Amino acid sequence: MPRPSTLAFVLAACACAGRPAAPDRMVAVATISPLADVVAHVAGPGWGVRSLIPPGMSPHVFEPTPKEVRLVAPARLVVTVGAGYDVWAAKLAAACASEARIFDAGAAAGITADSGEEEGHVHGDLGHDPHWWLSPPLVAKTLPALARELAALDPAGAAGYRDRAVAFAGELSRLDEEIALTLRPVAGSSIVTAHNAWGYFAERYGLKPVGSIEPVPGREPSPREIRELVVAARREHLRTLFTEPQFPPEAARVVASEAGLRVETVDPIGGVKGRIGYEELLRYDARAFRGGLETR
Repeated sequence: MPRPSTLAFVLAACACAGRPAAPDRMVAVATISPLADVVAHVAGPGWGVRSLIPPGMSPHVFEPTPKEVRLVAPARLVVTVGAGYDVWAAKLAAACASEARIFDAGAAAGITADSGEEEGHVHGDLGHDPHWWLSPPLVAKTLPALARELAALDPAGAAGYRDRAVAFAGELSRLDEEIALTLRPVAGSSIVTAHNAWGYFAERYGLKPVGSIEPVPGREPSPREIRELVVAARREHLRTLFTEPQFPPEAARVVASEAGLRVETVDPIGGVKGRIGYEELLRYDARAFRGGLETR
């Protein structure tokens, strides 16, 4: 979550800024790159779709800057992960793009934060894990509602939004089958990861999370937590630690060294070369998990 003082400063800057010139196309903004790609598949060429959090930056420490303000200001639609992951986005949109509709994609997927947990990036069991987009079937669940949101802003394009949503749902079904096939040889394997981002992915494809370096997002692990993770890795006879590009490398190096693990990179957010699009990102992660788990 952004620090309150920083967010307050950005919101004040929004209030003082003039309205931007109207863009050539309608603008939709999603908080993370994979969600922006999903929106682009359904929105089609009549929309300019942007992602808000820069590639390689952890959402846990993201703080909006004037650059992000300029991205949000012309938006007609702001798409959030929901489930407590990016509550700040609705506040930013309300101040900087007051006419924008807010689409909570997590709620459309059936994933919500419990009452009282909305202000944090909640983790734990699957019901409290906001990384639902790492399961293609859950992404597919959001598409009809997303098409309706776009149609509400552009009624003339409603049929196109529906058709593209159906077509992309088919692509996601094929992607789901492909990933399941990729990971079938390592199904049932235990995994240790940088943080608790992989519950939905693991449940869908038969992996078993047994621990993470960062049990609470944005907080460095304590020495006791690192020791417990090393013990778990040895008990499970693990050979690989799965870290992330957005995760500080030092803690991963310590755990890997103590437990005798090699390090493999998986990526929940992407947005960089080789994993820009949603399908490209999920294929990358499936190959990375299989490669790390097949290491002998």
